[in-house]
Amino acid sequence: MNYRLISFLGCLSAVLYATSISAASSGPAVGSIAPDFKARNLVTGERVPLSSQRGKVVIVTFWATWCAPCRKELPILEGTQKLVGKEKLTIFAVSYKDKDAARAIVKQASTWRINLVDDSNGWIAGRYSISSIPHMFIIGRDGTILANHVGYGERTLEEFVTEINQALRNPTPTEPNDSPASASPPST
Repeated sequence: MNYRLISFLGCLSAVLYATSISAASSGPAVGSIAPDFKARNLVTGERVPLSSQRGKVVIVTFWATWCAPCRKELPILEGTQKLVGKEKLTIFAVSYKDKDAARAIVKQASTWRINLVDDSNGWIAGRYSISSIPHMFIIGRDGTILANHVGYGERTLEEFVTEINQALRNPTPTEPNDSPASASPPST
């Protein structure tokens, strides 16, 4: 009997924690245009702008080598990138307050298809109001934010897959959005 009560309270705590994380989401609102950025890929050295990915679904996630949930999330995102393909999906994994990100991950990620992005000056994190990680945004083909997730857990994988599939089903826009948020930012 006590085991059932403890299990129930554990599950209830997990649900309440997940709800509080969702309620505390910061950053650009769902439905708004994603703030643009142009940053250096840690693996290739190439400067990659977010705005050049219009017509694709984009995932922007903020991570750090010292963040255990982030280290679990990155291989899952890499697997998603391989499964869906670069012609339909682009993933930007933005290093957050992690000056050693390049040295720590480049060797492991040398064959990855996701864009490991350097944000050592915090400019991108500032545009997205990031205060905790992992923090992920799913951006539609038209550049609007479709989802905003703070935290990581195995329980969110099914929701993640559903959101990606829904975004991939949405039609590709015929004209780019010319809003101020899509203007070219300074390079970081």
